[in-house]
Amino acid sequence: MELKFDEKFFEEEERCGFKVSSLMKRCWASQLKVLAAFDEVCLRHGLKWFAFCGTLLGAVRHGGFIPWDDDMDVCMLRPDYNRFLEFARTEMKDYLVETYDYNNRETKRCNDFMGITRINNTQKADFGEEFMNANYGFPYTVGLDVYPLDYLPKDQQTFDLVYQVYAYCINVAFKYKSLYWQNYTPPPGNYEGIDLDKAYADLKNVTGVKIDKNGDVPRQLNSIAENIAQITKSKDAENVACLSHLIMGHTNMIFSKDDFRAKLSAPFESGEINIPYGYENVLKINYGEQFIKPVNASPHEYPYYKIQERWVVDYIIKNPELKDIITDYYLQDVYDEDPEKKVLLDKIYGKD
Repeated sequence: MELKFDEKFFEEEERCGFKVSSLMKRCWASQLKVLAAFDEVCLRHGLKWFAFCGTLLGAVRHGGFIPWDDDMDVCMLRPDYNRFLEFARTEMKDYLVETYDYNNRETKRCNDFMGITRINNTQKADFGEEFMNANYGFPYTVGLDVYPLDYLPKDQQTFDLVYQVYAYCINVAFKYKSLYWQNYTPPPGNYEGIDLDKAYADLKNVTGVKIDKNGDVPRQLNSIAENIAQITKSKDAENVACLSHLIMGHTNMIFSKDDFRAKLSAPFESGEINIPYGYENVLKINYGEQFIKPVNASPHEYPYYKIQERWVVDYIIKNPELKDIITDYYLQDVYDEDPEKKVLLDKIYGKD
């Protein structure tokens, strides 16, 4: 992918009646930089990837990001996904590649959103000159979610078994982490009544795999889940899906494997992006027949980096001498949230 951004790109603008800030434009550019690094690895090894979810919708409907969207999603068929992970460890050393089998460098924990890979450019906000220059003046963490699409069994009974074991492994892992990880709040799920010893015995009976209770239990559970997700091969399947999506309640997100048999190119901001051959079918499944009609809705707090801004607010209050480095421009989305902190910030930035 070739990245070209002139200064006009970073100007605030209105799209579909929605104001896109200059800071969000810088966020988008930084995300595209992560995507370009990912694409470089894939091109080197002949791996196919496709824009997915909101990124695919943005490409087809807007020729770029959905105006009120702030993240990027891509997907890969499982064989290419697995090969990418083989290369990512050594070929994306400047990025944080996190999945169930790749530790976070600081916490030593695996990606909590099991079943996908997250690629980040950094772990925390960085206002250093080198980082800011390299990331279009955007100091916060940006990244890319990579979803594996697994081949689904044609037989309903086999599919039900795969789905149930996969979901059970994930919920047992949530139960384990809720008990043994400090400061951890698992997402909503059917894990609260799980007895771990019974769960380990049940999984051994079904899969033949014994859980080592003294080892890294979440990783072992994730390994079982990933292995069962891959039991069906392409020749034996008609459909594909990301099982993590299905167990999160998005049961409609089952696609024909034929829709991903080839990649097409579509305009995306200042360049192009890969989209699946059957992109219209994929979008209709995800967003309905009227997917082309814009609906202003975000599945999470917008912008996603608000939580990082809140951390920086507290940091500045404790270290007011940093105001010349971290101007209030980088706190614009949370500046008025907390009246008490706003008073302190106004004093620091000379606004009182």
